[in-house]
Amino acid sequence: MVALAVTACTSNPAASAPTGDSTPEPTQPAAELMPPDADARHLCGQVSALEGIRFRSDWEHGQGLIDDVEYASRVAAVEDAWTYMVQGQTDVSAAINDAQRALSDGGIGYENTAFQRAVGDVAGACDEAGSLVSVSALPGQGG
Repeated sequence: MVALAVTACTSNPAASAPTGDSTPEPTQPAAELMPPDADARHLCGQVSALEGIRFRSDWEHGQGLIDDVEYASRVAAVEDAWTYMVQGQTDVSAAINDAQRALSDGGIGYENTAFQRAVGDVAGACDEAGSLVSVSALPGQGG
C-alpha cells in the first residue's frame, strides 16, 4: 500500500512541476521573523499565562480533577518557562530576573514567599509599563 502511495506521488511529473506563470515568493530566514528581544507587553503576557496555569492547576489538583503526576508535570513546565523566559531590556526585565532567582531557590510553590513577592513585583512593573498581569479562572472557580 505504501509503495502504491509513493508511486502515485512520484509517477506524475506534471503534478509537481512548476508552471511558468508563478513566481516563487522569497522566504525570510526564521531568525528575521522573531524579534531580537521581548518587549514588556510580551513578557507580561507570558507572566499572565504562566500564573494562570499555576492558579488553575492548583485548584484542579485541590479538587481532585488532576492527579499528583499531572500536577507535578504542570509545575515543572511552568518552572521551566519562568527559568528560560527571554527577558530583553525592558522596564519589567529586572523584576523578572528577580523572580527567576527566587524560583531557583525554591520553585513556584506558595511556600516560596520570595517567589510570591517577586511575582507581585513583576505584576507591579507590568502595571507601570502599561501592561497588566491578569489570570483567568476556570468555570468552576467562578470564571
